[in-house]
Amino acid sequence: MSNLLHQRLVKIRESVEAISLENKQLRGNNENLTQQLVELQKTIELQKNALYELKEENKMIKLAKEMSSANADVHDLKIKINELVRDIDKCIDLLNE
Repeated sequence: MSNLLHQRLVKIRESVEAISLENKQLRGNNENLTQQLVELQKTIELQKNALYELKEENKMIKLAKEMSSANADVHDLKIKINELVRDIDKCIDLLNE
């Protein structure tokens, strides 16, 4: 009976060691995945900012094309300039936050 009890204890100890090793490996994998997640979130944020800047640049290019047309009316130009100034003010406010 003592021998049987000893064998069971050895098996339990081996199981605990195996589980401990697996736990250590899983924690390492978790750390790697967490780091990858942080890097991907940073990449997403950078891409969002780049997209916003490109959209604003595209808007400015369209506005410049409209202003350069030969048939542009002075009144329309004033309105568009005012819109542009408001957009710039909004951008400045966002940068100041």
